[in-house]
Amino acid sequence: MLADGRSRYLDRLVLMTGIAAVAPATPLPSAITNILSPHAAIVRHELALTPPAAAWMPLSIDEASTLWAGVIVVGTIALFFAARTVVAGGGLRQTVRGISALGFLFSALGLAQAATAGRLIYWRFPTDYEGPLPFGPFVNRNHFATWIIMAAPVCFGYFLARSSGADEASDQFVSRRTRLARMADGRMAWLAVACALMLAALLASMSRSGILALTGAVIWFGAAHRRRSAGRRVEWIIAVGVLIVGFALTRADVPALVERFSQSGTGIRDRVKIWTDTVPIVKDFWLTGTGAGTYRAAMLVYQRADRTVQFNQAHNHYLQAAAEGGIVLVSLVAGMLAALVRTTRRHLAAESSGAYWIRAGAACGLFAVALQSLWETGLVMPANAALAAVLAAIASYER
Repeated sequence: MLADGRSRYLDRLVLMTGIAAVAPATPLPSAITNILSPHAAIVRHELALTPPAAAWMPLSIDEASTLWAGVIVVGTIALFFAARTVVAGGGLRQTVRGISALGFLFSALGLAQAATAGRLIYWRFPTDYEGPLPFGPFVNRNHFATWIIMAAPVCFGYFLARSSGADEASDQFVSRRTRLARMADGRMAWLAVACALMLAALLASMSRSGILALTGAVIWFGAAHRRRSAGRRVEWIIAVGVLIVGFALTRADVPALVERFSQSGTGIRDRVKIWTDTVPIVKDFWLTGTGAGTYRAAMLVYQRADRTVQFNQAHNHYLQAAAEGGIVLVSLVAGMLAALVRTTRRHLAAESSGAYWIRAGAACGLFAVALQSLWETGLVMPANAALAAVLAAIASYER
């Protein structure tokens, strides 16, 4: 369902982004393809995907990968519109309760699996490469962290929404014990437990990018909304936050976590190598890119660093989008994100109910994944893209 008013601009950009992601898989006359993307024929020939003299050729260097990526993009867009319809129709809190339940389940599974399953996902399926152990249903622990740093803030936002439900003017006449009893209902206890378990799983995953991104987003969340929280049982909220963090720290291997952060220099050097090899792709395919989902195929030609491993992701989502989509896709994505930010700020300014905190929590989760995307490409996973679509719907829906 398309939104009314100024949100229509966001809808148009979302739809145009979906079209731009799928269009490179459409065959065009070779003369047009050579004008728009002169290096596509060269790379495709080196990859032996099609004969160099084909009369029709898509802009993508691997149309199968682009079609699959297009399916994910289109599905994510459809989920965004569907989720926005659901939350606008009164399903906001039910949606967040579903996210908290999934977060609790994924986190418990991840902690149990990390302790007992080794390299087996669900204690049954082995991973097909050597490297860090899988975590929960994700092969890559950083991709697991991407899901958690989006889910935890919106669940805590629901916690704040419930804690601010009572009339503040009468709170000055209510004892502290009564206030605590109001807050300590079953649903709030469930939300606190879910948030604590998600944070514990994030620390146990030892994903540096996830931990730093969530920390940065929470700092922004607190600074940007400190005036709104004035007079809203701040002492109880802080106490619950301390309990959640304390529980999470008891489940984390703090010395191992400190050691992992001390090795960040190696991670930086490795990523600089990947980024250095990605820049030539951006230069050669600056207009339309190599096609969504084709980064791994492009690296078969452009990788110049250590060839003992293949670079299958750029470890910077913005750089990977530039390589796969060129200026066309990057411009649409930038416009879409700017429109989402404007729409979210407008709704936050107008929101007077407890839903304000749920919207703000969704915005916090999206900001966290935007920070992590400087270091990772977690949103390429369908599960993460789906959750991001739901959070965008929560942040931008029209009442």
